[in-house]
Amino acid sequence: MPFIEDMQERDLALLQALDGREVTYTPDGGSPRIVSGMLQEFTELTGGETVDVVVAKPVLSVRTIDIPEIQAGDVFTIDSQDYEVAVVSPDNESITELMMEKL
Repeated sequence: MPFIEDMQERDLALLQALDGREVTYTPDGGSPRIVSGMLQEFTELTGGETVDVVVAKPVLSVRTIDIPEIQAGDVFTIDSQDYEVAVVSPDNESITELMMEKL
């Protein structure tokens, strides 16, 4: 097996081991398909005018090869919850992190 294919398989195994989640990806104007990913729910304390507010920031990590056409506005369905991609952050090492917003 060539090196690149071997690394792609290892990336998939890592994502499945860490979260083991299958999600539905629907590119803008495209057909939905199943990909593997790892969802993390980060929170951030943001100062409001009168009180501080806790803001949820879901981040989905997916193999870049599985979502070559990804762009902000695309939709993922995870555990029956729809999310819209807000920010796309490829790491240049075959994993792309997606900052998501619940719909």
